[in-house]
Amino acid sequence: MSPMREHRTFQRFLEEVSRADSPEARRKLVDRFMEELEYPIFENDSNVILLYRGRSESVRIVGDMTEWVESHPFTRIPETNLFWYRGKYESDARLEYVLQVPDAATPFADPMNPWAVHGFVLNSELAMPRYKRHPVFEPYRDGRTGGFELLQEYMLPPGALPYAHTLHVYTPPGYAEHTSSYPTVYFQDGRDYIEYGIAPLVIHSMIQSGRIAPLIGVFVTPPNLHLPQTPNRTTEYGMNQEYVCFFTEELRTWIDGHFRTLRDPSTRLVIGDSYGGLISATIGLRRPDLFGMAYSQSGYMSFNNDMLLHELAATEHVRCRFFIDCGTYEHCVGRNILPDEEGDFIAANRRMAKLMRTRKVDLVYREYPEGHTWGNWRAHLHDALEYFFGANRERVCL
Repeated sequence: MSPMREHRTFQRFLEEVSRADSPEARRKLVDRFMEELEYPIFENDSNVILLYRGRSESVRIVGDMTEWVESHPFTRIPETNLFWYRGKYESDARLEYVLQVPDAATPFADPMNPWAVHGFVLNSELAMPRYKRHPVFEPYRDGRTGGFELLQEYMLPPGALPYAHTLHVYTPPGYAEHTSSYPTVYFQDGRDYIEYGIAPLVIHSMIQSGRIAPLIGVFVTPPNLHLPQTPNRTTEYGMNQEYVCFFTEELRTWIDGHFRTLRDPSTRLVIGDSYGGLISATIGLRRPDLFGMAYSQSGYMSFNNDMLLHELAATEHVRCRFFIDCGTYEHCVGRNILPDEEGDFIAANRRMAKLMRTRKVDLVYREYPEGHTWGNWRAHLHDALEYFFGANRERVCL
């Protein structure tokens, strides 16, 4: 039974259950309905029904659709253990969520939903009917994380920053057999882009399919990853000039000295998400002589009262090419962590895009009906890589 056919029966199913003359009759109707179910249930392109079946007295949903701030209740079908929730979203939205029940210690992924994304915790994925999943992520549909098989690990010693950094480097197929030099893509939050962004596989598959030119990927991981101890990604990515010096001088010099890289800034791209998107845009603005391309995914553009926007406004010539995107479900990012006035990431990214257009900056700006999640960032990595390294691949691979 197709999802579109299933929806036509759901309201009738509710009405039929409500007319049942006994609890036992209701439970039998529920059993029969669940046996025939295709899930989630799409009533049309924008309406969806989510379900939960269990012994709990109540169920709530929290996720992108609630901005991860509020939780919304499911409705229980009286005298049964089936709960349902109706949501209305854009037809091409992709949202992540978890469920809450009183007797569970922590929120958990929807046990009925086979699609999940891992980004620190396991979230269920709701893809509306017009959202198109990329086939490269099919093996990861259950929420498994990416591996390190395509990478080599290195340790960069202390320098401008008084501590070491772990690096993972991807080299394209045939690198050892050829003498070509390659463009480079540098990732902030390196381990996260590997495990949650599945970035090495994305790059590898795009090279193999001919969608982008062969390139070298550099993944640099901040110290104390996801730990409160300092230094950490917060101290590095908050427009820290010492980190900019480390990244553009020491890290870049080390990579150029150990790998066959093209040296023109137009062949170097820096990528980051959230805080990492902020520092990536900062590097592109401050050092376009070394990094001629920057990609910010849901960047923290509101940082320190729009500090980067003020810096951009005061910059005489902006020479870096920018690709910026953000989810439209990013109005309350970092609640209880970031200042309340800085949590509206989509508004801040719109301010940045408007200023860049006013300044005639070379910019691609996109919005997606998604949230502040790795499922968002990994899906749209394809778009930026193809923009920067697709049509011009003959020029960037020498």
